[in-house]
Amino acid sequence: MSKFLFLIGSFGFFTLIIAGLLHYLLRSRLRVERRLLPLIGVEEPADLTPVQTEEKSLRERVIQPIWFALRRTLSDQMPSKATMALEKRLQEAGSPFQWTAVDYRLIQFILFGVLLVGSLAFFTYTNDSMGKVMIYSFLTAALGFFYPFLYIVDKRKQRILAIEKSLSDFFDMVGVSLEAGMGLDGALYKVSKRMEGPLSKEILQALDEMKLGKSRRDAFTSLRDRVPSEPFQSVMSALIQADQFGIGMTKVLRAQTRRLREQRRQAAREKAMKAPIKMMIPMVLLIFPTLFIVILGPIIVQVITQLF
Repeated sequence: MSKFLFLIGSFGFFTLIIAGLLHYLLRSRLRVERRLLPLIGVEEPADLTPVQTEEKSLRERVIQPIWFALRRTLSDQMPSKATMALEKRLQEAGSPFQWTAVDYRLIQFILFGVLLVGSLAFFTYTNDSMGKVMIYSFLTAALGFFYPFLYIVDKRKQRILAIEKSLSDFFDMVGVSLEAGMGLDGALYKVSKRMEGPLSKEILQALDEMKLGKSRRDAFTSLRDRVPSEPFQSVMSALIQADQFGIGMTKVLRAQTRRLREQRRQAAREKAMKAPIKMMIPMVLLIFPTLFIVILGPIIVQVITQLF
């Protein structure tokens, strides 16, 4: 009975907190709308017909206003440096779900709150100690808070790996297009349209910036800074220097693609050399004990039966 009362009290407490927060966030907007409605000749919302009220879904009437109000409040509270750092991290991960820094931080807080309330309700019925309930609940909520960070880190690694895998083939095709008589911008555009992936998207974004008036050097510099991959940054630095000093792009790209393939061969050899060492861990922990049991087990049983 005490657990049930605690659950009802927790639900009522969090409901009052959320209601007060929504009232605090939306009160200024509601006040402004009430003042503007008579001036623009629109009737009060209470006089709307049922047909007009049913035209908007629950998402448009409730969820979106709450979401935008929370975003506005959080964006006013977040420091500019933290916002820029988060924006850069999301950009390096490919901007999953078109998240902004405010959306990312707001999702973290929502996951923390939802998991905290849900785990409090769940662990109340499974544990007698209130201390254990609080510890388990906060650990679950902390896991929900850090999950978006782990997701962004994983997306960033996958994106960098995909870019590095397609580097040599992409710039080989660009070099062939240059040898066929195309300009650098046209070759980059054509190859980016034919090859799909994050590298093509980044190149197309740089070309769009050049169309808006940005110089090639500035566009390539911002492209180099956006992608945190050392092989890609070295290729873009070589292209920037070749464009600045008037060096032939075909020779530069041929040398860069040759160097990229050599680096991939060396990385493959390095992984092959590490494979036996990595295989020792499962062999020692899993395979050898089983072999010892199968081989030495009958001998040990026979020795024990003879002695006793």
